[in-house]
Amino acid sequence: MKNWYMIQSKPRQEAIAEQHLLNQNYTVFHPKAVINNKTVSLFPRYLFVQLDDKSQSWTPIHSTRGVSNFVRFGLQFAKVRDDVIHCIKARHNQTVDKVIELSSFKSGDKVQITEGAFEGCEAIFNSYNSDERICLLMNLIGKQHEIVLSTKSVVAV
Repeated sequence: MKNWYMIQSKPRQEAIAEQHLLNQNYTVFHPKAVINNKTVSLFPRYLFVQLDDKSQSWTPIHSTRGVSNFVRFGLQFAKVRDDVIHCIKARHNQTVDKVIELSSFKSGDKVQITEGAFEGCEAIFNSYNSDERICLLMNLIGKQHEIVLSTKSVVAV
């Protein structure tokens, strides 16, 4: 019976791992998105591979270029249910041709928080956490702390 499993790649080597697994005739699913005209992995460092529990050799995967290891829970390999993969694929297929444009904040830009507990406070933009979340640096109690908010919760100052 075929099941989907998660594989962790080496840092920034998802594409290499994917290509080498495909070259070995494994079924691989590596969801990606285009953000600010750059293709990025939706799950950085993770790929899904479909394996036959009975007839397919798993041994070559451990030495495949770009692969770090199988994701495990204790001694058990992390199986991913088919319905989860189908759901991810469906969402992926709906957005595969769309380019996601992030706000044009740059590290060090001053922003104002427009909602939530810190509404009206100013902070410094640090980085993007995902396509909908950003990391800000905010002075609280005399010390700079990192907070994560929705991109919709801030405006440029």
